[in-house]
Amino acid sequence: MAARRATFVGIGGNIVLFMVKGAAGAASGSIALISDALNSLVDVAASIAISYSVAVAHREPDQDHPFGHQRAEPLAALAVAIFTAILGFSVGRAALEHLLEGASPIREVEWALGALLFSMAGNLLLARYLRRRGEALDSPAILANAIESENDIWASLAALIGVGAAALGLSVLDPLAGILVGGWIILGGYRFGRQNIDYLMGKSPRAELLGEIRGAALEVAGVKGVHDVRGHHVGHRVHVEVHIEVDEDLRTRQSHDLAGTVRRAIERIPVIDRAFVHVDPVLDSMLVIETLARSERLVSETYAELARQRVGGPPFEALWTALATRAQARAEQLAVVRRLKGAGWHFDDAELSAERVRRRWEGLMESAVQARQRPLPLEAALAIALELEGGSDRADFAVAATPWDSALADSLVSESPPPPSMEILVRRIAAARESVQDSDIARRLEDLRERLVGGG
Repeated sequence: MAARRATFVGIGGNIVLFMVKGAAGAASGSIALISDALNSLVDVAASIAISYSVAVAHREPDQDHPFGHQRAEPLAALAVAIFTAILGFSVGRAALEHLLEGASPIREVEWALGALLFSMAGNLLLARYLRRRGEALDSPAILANAIESENDIWASLAALIGVGAAALGLSVLDPLAGILVGGWIILGGYRFGRQNIDYLMGKSPRAELLGEIRGAALEVAGVKGVHDVRGHHVGHRVHVEVHIEVDEDLRTRQSHDLAGTVRRAIERIPVIDRAFVHVDPVLDSMLVIETLARSERLVSETYAELARQRVGGPPFEALWTALATRAQARAEQLAVVRRLKGAGWHFDDAELSAERVRRRWEGLMESAVQARQRPLPLEAALAIALELEGGSDRADFAVAATPWDSALADSLVSESPPPPSMEILVRRIAAARESVQDSDIARRLEDLRERLVGGG
């Protein structure tokens, strides 16, 4: 197996480095070199543990482990991290004792310096090889081993400085370099352990991956919406749960086949080990609400992008931020509407056109793409804002968020974040207008103010 061959190369390489530095350290009496040799011994133990864990992690699922053995890699890595930290503490303490007792002169300086230069070159070659194999095999254990080899270069450099300084008569720097190497070993164990604790605790994957999963599901024909995308690490791989929304009139077999297509699409993402797909049949009106909410989130993201680019300077940045917050508040309110509709409450959305709302979503996607172009002229940014504040969108939102039972209006207000008031928006438009002299820009700002006031 390619992964195990890579770990065997790591084991062999670190054994050679340990023997060379250990022999040179014993001959020279250099505390820094002996500490660095022990650092390589840690790498030998880590490589052996990783080799075994890689073999276990690639075993097929069985009756006792139906979801596989992926946790073997981070479990072994955590044990190595603990051992590494303990050894680093021991190395640092021994170096400190030698410092307090009085540093001894170094013998066979040439052998000590040669061993450290050999170590740095060997770790550089080993790190490059392990990184290439780890990336090709998507193995965090091998990549972690590569990172350790890269870090060892700096540990050997610290020892090299200590030995070189001691050879010039500054013997005190040799045990000081040993203390530094000990601290480096402890830091490496901490970093190694923290990452693998996250794997063992089932930490949620990064938000970008969840977004990629959502996008993969939405690309499948027949999927009307996606919600409740959740995932957790199983070892270094990820299990994910996704709820997809489909037309309520689909036959059971069609819904089942659609879920299978979504599962395969998600599992094609390299880090995903298994996807669990739940099918939610929904009414057309629920799909309209979901599309409206997605549209408002996209509007918010577009304004936020204009603010990040600081298009127009500080006065306009404040305006873009307020508009982004207002759109996000509308999206949050639509999420409340969706939940209330799911509980059986009715809203004045029966006449909303799903096709019109979908076309509007596609138009907003084009505006979002334009907003990401850099540098974006102020005139183009205002044109995008006028497009985003189209009158039909605000009218659709008003209809979708109007409940039959007026008592629900208080719930919508209380459970949604308050948007910036119209007064604040008007003031920020006025401030932006005062900051520019161009009459065309002033006219566009006035058009934007009228659209906002007219849309409520």
